[in-house]
Amino acid sequence: MSVNKWMLGMVAFVATSLTVQAASEEFYFVKTKGLDKQIEVKTMSATEYKALEAVIKLEQKYLPAAVAEAAKEWRADELNKGTPFLGNRLTPRTILTSMKYSTSEKAEEALSKYEELQSKKEEREFKKNKTKGKGKDKDNKDADLQAALDLVQPKLDALIAKAGGAGGGKDAAPGLEVPGGAKVGAAVEKVGK
Repeated sequence: MSVNKWMLGMVAFVATSLTVQAASEEFYFVKTKGLDKQIEVKTMSATEYKALEAVIKLEQKYLPAAVAEAAKEWRADELNKGTPFLGNRLTPRTILTSMKYSTSEKAEEALSKYEELQSKKEEREFKKNKTKGKGKDKDNKDADLQAALDLVQPKLDALIAKAGGAGGGKDAAPGLEVPGGAKVGAAVEKVGK
């Protein structure tokens, strides 16, 4: 009988422990600014947030080298003659806002409120600027900036992967991915400590 009571007690302890652990999971509402200065908002778990911090840290470290490589490639291409490389307009990805919530529902609620406010703001700006045209020159600059981003992003991902992604270097951690596909590493563990 005492063995059965002990087993039942252990099962209850493990179940309680798992429930407390699940309840203590933190969730984040995160607002980031990308390389092209576009704003992205989303919710994520604490683990995902730590991984994001680690990825951003690596991107900030390797962005100048990726831009330099992309600029050389840009200038070497005859089709780009006379068109400046806008790599200097790309900025390191950063976390603008992060708010911690106790449940994913609360974080999702914050995201919904933010998106609703942004939608109203964009609607007001659209009505305000309806008479003003965007301009052909602005469209060309946007296309050139996107071309620079398309050239820099794979180089950035390759530098991160070479430094420790799939190769298992000091920044390697299997399973965590950079938006472009490179794997990231021990930086996640460093951030967690």
